Amino acid sequence: MRIRTTFSLAILFALACPSTAQNWTGAINSDWNNPGNWDQWPLDGEDITIDPLAYSGAQTSPLIGSASVFTPDRMYVQNGALLAIAANLSVDNRLIVSDGAEATMTAGTLTTDRLIAETGGQFTLNNGTVNTLSVLALGDDGTAPSRIVQNGGTVNATGEFGFDCEVGVSFPRYEMNGGSLNVNGDVLWFGATPGGGRGRIVLNSGNVQVDGSLVNTTGSTVDLHVEIHGGTFTTNGPGIDMAHASDSIVQTGGAFHVDDDMVFSNDGVFLATGGAVSFDQQAELRGTGSYRFQHISIAPGALLQHTDPAEIAVAGDWINLGTFDPDVNTVAFVGSALQTVSSTGFHGLRVDNTGGGASLSGPSTVAGPLTLDNGLLHTGSNDLLTLLHGSSSTTGSATSHVDGPMRKVGNDAFVFPVGKAGQWRRIGISSINDQDTEFTAEFFDSPYTNTTSIGPGLVSVNAIEHWSLARAGTTDDARVELFWEDAAASGITDCATLVVSAWDGTSWQGALSTPSGSCTGNDPGALISNNAVEYYDVLTFGSNDGTIGVNEIVSTAPSISFNGNAIQVRGNTAQADLTLLDASGKAVLSEPVTGDGSFSLPTLPSGWYSAVLAPRSGHLPARTFIVVLW
Repeated sequence: MRIRTTFSLAILFALACPSTAQNWTGAINSDWNNPGNWDQWPLDGEDITIDPLAYSGAQTSPLIGSASVFTPDRMYVQNGALLAIAANLSVDNRLIVSDGAEATMTAGTLTTDRLIAETGGQFTLNNGTVNTLSVLALGDDGTAPSRIVQNGGTVNATGEFGFDCEVGVSFPRYEMNGGSLNVNGDVLWFGATPGGGRGRIVLNSGNVQVDGSLVNTTGSTVDLHVEIHGGTFTTNGPGIDMAHASDSIVQTGGAFHVDDDMVFSNDGVFLATGGAVSFDQQAELRGTGSYRFQHISIAPGALLQHTDPAEIAVAGDWINLGTFDPDVNTVAFVGSALQTVSSTGFHGLRVDNTGGGASLSGPSTVAGPLTLDNGLLHTGSNDLLTLLHGSSSTTGSATSHVDGPMRKVGNDAFVFPVGKAGQWRRIGISSINDQDTEFTAEFFDSPYTNTTSIGPGLVSVNAIEHWSLARAGTTDDARVELFWEDAAASGITDCATLVVSAWDGTSWQGALSTPSGSCTGNDPGALISNNAVEYYDVLTFGSNDGTIGVNEIVSTAPSISFNGNAIQVRGNTAQADLTLLDASGKAVLSEPVTGDGSFSLPTLPSGWYSAVLAPRSGHLPARTFIVVLW
């Protein structure tokens, strides 16, 4: 949405030049109300000019030390003149400070229809109250930028507050170091060729309340620029419209409140390296520009809708006490210190943190991609990360993974990018039927409490690490895959005997498994169960004696024949695995039987071998027979 506003400042400046006026001379002293200091005593409704070119006698600068006894129509302070305001002054039409002049107010109340600083003029408010009834504006620069500096006091601007540059490249500036600025209307940026540059609002301290929109007008040749270094800046209007790629809002501190049902349309840059942004009602983020927040909060009952761009970045805490609508977009956590992320439903979530990572505070969900680029994502049993059906995740790394439990919903094969204390140890699930199935996984860099109670066929289980894998939602089983990134660090030395092992509540049970990768040195690898495992909750690596999966031992072999270096096993064996065990019971080879029922033999020493033929269905018994090689 673009906000189109009829802009009146161009007309305003075209009418700014004085025709005839009463001139301040300062011939006697600085007393504003002394007729002897004027070339003619001003009457109500007349124009007056304060210009050093008209000074005479003592040539003193004017001081309004007591309430002005007359009300001018137009008042011009120009050509380097100095005006001090310490009492009440009313100007019917406009007060213009220009050409290097400066008006400084320390007390009283100034009321005027229009207050304008242009061509290098400066208005400074240290204390007191300024009321503008129609326009508060800054125009083209002179030898220095046109400026309004507020160090204290209160400015109440009704109508428009804006910047207008039409003569050349200018950088007019409203600088706020204290006090309150209340705008009952829009803040507008307008420029026309040959004008250009940037109109700047700089908030160092104090409070700004805009009951209107912030708008760079259609066709404007100047850039919108707002800096928030301290204090509080509140917008309470239908929109923020940054129409240029070079428009910018920069925040290094303070608080920025978006307090209305509004559209934040950003084709430029919103860059926060400090401070907090609070969305207090209903706001929609839009535009082709970039958003980088420091701390962000969504107030209770408020709604933040992320329509575009595809990603917004947050470098500090994300506090969601209301509702966040992510559409199909991503929130990236890009801080350099630990970030807190409160309970939220994300579409995409990306972690690229160079410090302590991101920590969930309450449960959160991801419906789209989870991207782990840098930094840990800390979770807990009450701060669970759930990836919904249809979501996905990158594999993670040693420097970026989920430290704590995470849940996956659905029937897609999935690898949990989990780890602990900087150790990246993934666990995978596959062959699930029901999309309502939930598995919750967590890695532990310590042995399970019991590593000695082992079931038939197991020699030992891992005494270094283990995983938890809890099933919910359905009773669907899954094949399980355990990963190691460093064989030595995980205590793995022999792929031939490696099996996925699960705790059944009283002892460890092994499952026939297939390794991949390497089991030596610091090499990575993985181990996947050949079938769905029978037990969940606790899993780790185990070492077997070669009899895992053997339900029946027969003294006679199945119908077999030899063909060169292959054993031909007759019958329905296309979905079976054949394992050869040497005389010590060690598995020396484990291969699937091919579709024609053959099993290729490598070069093995002559001798007696036990052969275990195990159907993969799990419903038929395995058979063991003797093979003699010579």
